[in-house]
Amino acid sequence: MLPDIERKLLRILYNFFAQKRRMPTMNELEIKTGRSVTDIKAGLLALEKDNYITWEDKSDTRHIVIIEGWERGRSRPMSPGDANRYFTEY
Repeated sequence: MLPDIERKLLRILYNFFAQKRRMPTMNELEIKTGRSVTDIKAGLLALEKDNYITWEDKSDTRHIVIIEGWERGRSRPMSPGDANRYFTEY
């Protein structure tokens, strides 16, 4: 099970890319997570270490590539409704 910040970042990246066909900027990630750049970078590096994403050029978040868009152990990807429930119920 992923820690909260990593799970939240993965969901944001996956849903943001699905809707806008681009990765969110660091500023957009700060707004959506309510976390600092330092916390976001640490979460992204942990996701990369765990092979959920690749992020070769760390100068910008647009270089992030999603390998797995949902937490391992889930039987299916979350639907947009699932993601909304996650952020409103927990």
